[in-house]
Formats: sequence, structure tokens, C-alpha cells
Amino acid sequence: MKVRVQSYETWDRVSLDANPDSPVATLKRDALAAFGLDTSLAADYEIKLMGFEVRNELETVAASGATDGSTYLVAYRRRRAVR
Repeated sequence: MKVRVQSYETWDRVSLDANPDSPVATLKRDALAAFGLDTSLAADYEIKLMGFEVRNELETVAASGATDGSTYLVAYRRRRAVR
């Protein structure tokens, strides 16, 4: 299935081919790599679908409620100070 992932930090989006049986954590890691963000700090980022955080990232992409063409949002988990 084809899904889109948007990054809040980089204001960019990518289109990824996701296996419906793969975990959401794999999708998040692939998206962070595509955005050029550090994948070793994946725990510092949250992933949302339809405005809700996917809390169990070990569940499959299909079980999280995604369908073909769905859009995930990857954002930094904590707020950052504006300077």
C-alpha cells in the first residue's frame, strides 16, 4: 500500500510503499531516514494517524487504521523553545 508521511520539523512529505503487515515503527524509521533526520533518536519522535498518536508502534500498519493513501504525521515528541 502507498502511504504518505509528513514531517512537522522539516515541513516536507514523502510517499512510501508500506507493507500492511509491517510494524508502524519500521514505517517511522524509514520516514525519518527519508527526511534526513537521525533514526537513532526515533524514540524522540511520535507518529500520528488521523490526529491520534499511534501508541503501540509494534502493531501493523493495517491494524493502526491506515488504508491506501493515508497520511501519517511524524513530529518531535516534546515542544522546543523558540529562539
